[in-house]
Amino acid sequence: MKQQVPKNHLKLIMAVSVCTGLILSQPALAESKPYISLGEYKAGEKIALKKKFKTKLFSSKNNSSVKIFPDFIKREMHVIAKDNNKEVLDFFVFDIQSTLIFHKKMKAGEHESLKKFKVGKYIYRVFTGDEETAAGEFEFR
Repeated sequence: MKQQVPKNHLKLIMAVSVCTGLILSQPALAESKPYISLGEYKAGEKIALKKKFKTKLFSSKNNSSVKIFPDFIKREMHVIAKDNNKEVLDFFVFDIQSTLIFHKKMKAGEHESLKKFKVGKYIYRVFTGDEETAAGEFEFR
């Protein structure tokens, strides 16, 4: 009579094999060689490789003067003035038509949450005195 593997053991074996496959594939994924489409390759022709990739990272919204991050549950954005600024910051928020929506003077370490904004893209600018120290955009969804 044939022995059957219990379902718990089968699930464990499948989970271990998937984890092992993921761990062993990491060195291959870590190589920074750009992808070349073989469909575009013609014999005797050199292929120009992309050296720089355009990626939008959220860390680009974090700069030396303010830190901006979303709260997905409450649907608001948090703005924190970093401690390395000794002066007062002027934080401005504009809509796409360049209408001033929000203005706040912030001291070092101060926290402000942006609430009750309509869905859309907004532009922010941060000034220390007359000098612009940060600029960017964020989106309410």
